[in-house]
Amino acid sequence: RVMDRSHYYVMFDGGSWKIQCDGENSEPYARRHDAFKDAVALAHLDETNGRGAAVIVQGADEVFRPAWDSATDVYPPPLVPEL
Repeated sequence: RVMDRSHYYVMFDGGSWKIQCDGENSEPYARRHDAFKDAVALAHLDETNGRGAAVIVQGADEVFRPAWDSATDVYPPPLVPEL
């Protein structure tokens, strides 16, 4: 099923970064890199449990872009550059 995938959003929110998935928010992160790293780890765990996952990261222009996908990208991923 196409809908049986997790989507982890790394977003900037009120001075910090957070991970959002299925309406749930993570604790705040000071750096985008740390939030991305943890989001990919969570997505990879979903993949290991049979559910595909993707990580979508908010850029400096506030646009969300795909950054990692369990179906096509390696784990662990290469580092995302800091903003």
